[in-house]
Amino acid sequence: MLENPPAWLPGDDRLRRFLGDSALYPFYRLKLTGYVSSLLPPGPCSILDVGAGDGSLGLVFQTFRPGTTVFGIEVALRAATRQGVRMVRFDGRSIPFLDGSFDVSLVSNVLHHASDPAALLREVRRVTRKRIIVKDHLSAGRLDDLKLAALDVLGNLRLGAQVAAVYLTRQRWDELFASLPGVRVSTFEHLPFRRGLLELFFSSSLEVIFALDIDRRGTAPTA
Repeated sequence: MLENPPAWLPGDDRLRRFLGDSALYPFYRLKLTGYVSSLLPPGPCSILDVGAGDGSLGLVFQTFRPGTTVFGIEVALRAATRQGVRMVRFDGRSIPFLDGSFDVSLVSNVLHHASDPAALLREVRRVTRKRIIVKDHLSAGRLDDLKLAALDVLGNLRLGAQVAAVYLTRQRWDELFASLPGVRVSTFEHLPFRRGLLELFFSSSLEVIFALDIDRRGTAPTA
């Protein structure tokens, strides 16, 4: 299980106001922010937000977490990018930073949209020193694919963002991470992301978070 959100993270009411209308379903965004916050390493850190959208999530960390800097990259920069967010455009494949440029990389709801998720994840690992946090989806079959596609349409189409996606099974995730040298993977499942009727139709079992701890020497650290 993930730890409780850290003390620096504002309460839900303040955080909801800060996020504004950037989230179609604020409960989901609040939960996501709390989960990612609890996985950030202690002390000052630099974060790369891959596929940062309008930059709201990274801006939370940069604003409220002491000693934190965030840089976002996106394939299509949005007109509604939040003020104060540092963002550059990239081609979805090559990340325009040197090896080990960031302590942490965040890849939230991005890899299922990537044309080559393995190649993108290798690039993320290249620029990351300590930890990669991956939030994505877990599909058990065709019905889950249809549910996730519906969620993607609801969440992305209104923003003009990419909707086409391939949702990975447990086996495919395992294969993807096995292709990365020197990482230890922690998996977090069954985290509450929705409630009420939304949870009934779109179970939180569709959501998954991975923390990939990196050994820059190329071998996985011991637990």
